[in-house]
Amino acid sequence: MKILLTIRSLNFGGAERQWVNLAKGLYARDDIELLLCTFYSGGDLYDEVSHLPYVCVDKKGKSDFLFLCRYRKIIKDFKPDVIYAFMPDSNLFSLFASAFLNIPVVFGFRSSAINVTKLPFFSKAYFYAQKYCSKYAKAIVCNSNDAISFYKEYGYFMDRACVVYNGIDTACVKDRDNILKERLNLPKESIIFGIAARMNKVKDYPLFAKAARYLCGKNSNVYFISIGKIDDVILRECLDVLGDFKDRVLFLGAKDNVWYYYSIFDFILSTSYTESFSNSIAEGMACGALPIVSDVGESAVIANFGQDYKFCFNKRDERGLYKCLDSVISLSNDEKIRLSFESKKHIIDRFSISKMVDNTCEVLGKCI
Repeated sequence: MKILLTIRSLNFGGAERQWVNLAKGLYARDDIELLLCTFYSGGDLYDEVSHLPYVCVDKKGKSDFLFLCRYRKIIKDFKPDVIYAFMPDSNLFSLFASAFLNIPVVFGFRSSAINVTKLPFFSKAYFYAQKYCSKYAKAIVCNSNDAISFYKEYGYFMDRACVVYNGIDTACVKDRDNILKERLNLPKESIIFGIAARMNKVKDYPLFAKAARYLCGKNSNVYFISIGKIDDVILRECLDVLGDFKDRVLFLGAKDNVWYYYSIFDFILSTSYTESFSNSIAEGMACGALPIVSDVGESAVIANFGQDYKFCFNKRDERGLYKCLDSVISLSNDEKIRLSFESKKHIIDRFSISKMVDNTCEVLGKCI
């Protein structure tokens, strides 16, 4: 099977990370001939795929629509059996550039619960153009059932939509690192609750701060860590909520080596009130952290490995979150060790990159 795998750019992002993981996995298969294509050159993740068959359309900017001619030539020269695109502009332009070539185009949707009214002009235009063109896609691959429901509500043609869950690169898992605890001035035996998410309104950081205030007030050995790009307004709100406990919560900002921080998390938190597929929950669990998540998107599916503690609460439900915290803080060390092993195994078994690649190939194969 000849696959043209396309995305706008390789600047760092969750969708881009999944595209790279998929590219590596597809390239490793003997039954796949792969060509990677981006509209813009370079990017934070380019080095990870620079050794793979790759071509750049070299789009000059938003007003450069002549790039469609260059993209069409790439398609005609490579003659793929199927084009698999990620994200709205890649979906649309792949459909336009391959017109009348009789090559199936598969759309990739990587988000849900989008606030369409607040999208910039071009993003909003892509969103509605993609809605009209959705009926021409041979298939639509989403990373959550929540995404399928969201796009259906907006009138997209989703009869040929399916779910392929994200793949987690468990090769990045790090051993528990008490040296990092020392560097952060955390007690060796401290219990760490972590969140890995940018400070965006939908991530509900104020609820995270309330959770920290609640548990720190009950247990002197508990600390909270936030990894993710900081928003000054949201940070000030969190600090106001924390009050006297602000010294027990570390807001560390964005980190390139986030896996090192996962390695010291005893628990991975997600307080989002909208989500599609949360990579951070799965990544934290792959490192042995126990999940506590809001019931949005696929979060409860990712977090559920048959554990007997209360791990899921309704979005924006402060009391529900407190009940989860009370449930996990009472776990014995032996229970935490057992559950940590089961948490890690759940991610490896169900959300591996190889599983994502196999499921993707199955979908693409049916489109030919």
